[in-house]
Amino acid sequence: MKKILILIFSISTLALNAQCDNSFFPFEEGVSFEQTTYDKKGKVQGKTFSEIVVIDESSASVKNVIYDKKGKEVADGEYTIVCEGNTIKMDFNNFIPEGMLDQYGDAEVTVEGDFITIPADLEEGQSLPDGEGKVTIEMTSAAAMNITMDMKITDRKVEKMETLETLAGSFETFKITQTTTVTMKMMGMNKTTESSSASWFAKGVGMVKNENYNKKGDMVSYTLLTEFNKN
Repeated sequence: MKKILILIFSISTLALNAQCDNSFFPFEEGVSFEQTTYDKKGKVQGKTFSEIVVIDESSASVKNVIYDKKGKEVADGEYTIVCEGNTIKMDFNNFIPEGMLDQYGDAEVTVEGDFITIPADLEEGQSLPDGEGKVTIEMTSAAAMNITMDMKITDRKVEKMETLETLAGSFETFKITQTTTVTMKMMGMNKTTESSSASWFAKGVGMVKNENYNKKGDMVSYTLLTEFNKN
C-alpha cells in the first residue's frame, strides 16, 4: 500500500483560542468527514475518509484513508491544520490536484511545503497569500528513479459567498479560486503544466466542494463533502 508521508515547515506553538471556533475547519477531536471525487461526467472516482484524531494547543492532526472508485483502500496518511490567531494554516498536501499522483501506483510519495492560509474574516474580492511546495516520488520498480514536482499556488482570490447543498447538508460557503503551476523534473527533463481550481469553504466544516479545471478552463473533476459527523 502506498504511504503518503507529510513533511511540513516548523511552526511556533501558539495557544488555541476561541477564534479557532470561528475558523474554516472543525477544531474538535472525533469529528469525521467523507469527501467523494467525481469525473466531469459525475462518475465516482474515489473517496477520502478523514477523522480528527488529536487537538493540541495550536493544531489539529487529521488522519486520511483514501479509496479508489471500487472502494479499495489505496493510501493513508496524516495532515495538520494549524490555528494561528484568526487564521488557519492548511497542510500543502491538501492542495495537490486530485488524481495527479494516481499514475505512480505503489511509489513512495513525500510532500513538503508552505502552509496555505485561510483567515476567518473572508470577504468577496479579497486576495490571499500564495504558496509553494515540492512533491518527491520514489519509484519502487526495477527501473527505480526519483521524480520531483515543484508546485506553486498563485492568484488566490475570494470570489463570492454561496449556499451549497450536498449529501452532507446545506452550507454557507466562500468560493476561493487559484492557479496551480507544476514543474516536473525527471531524468534531466523539465515539463511545466498549469491548471486552475475553485474551492468552497464553510466555517466550522472546511472544504465543501472543489472543482479542478484544465488549462482551457474545462472542468476535469470535482469533489464534494458527502458526510460530516460530530460527536
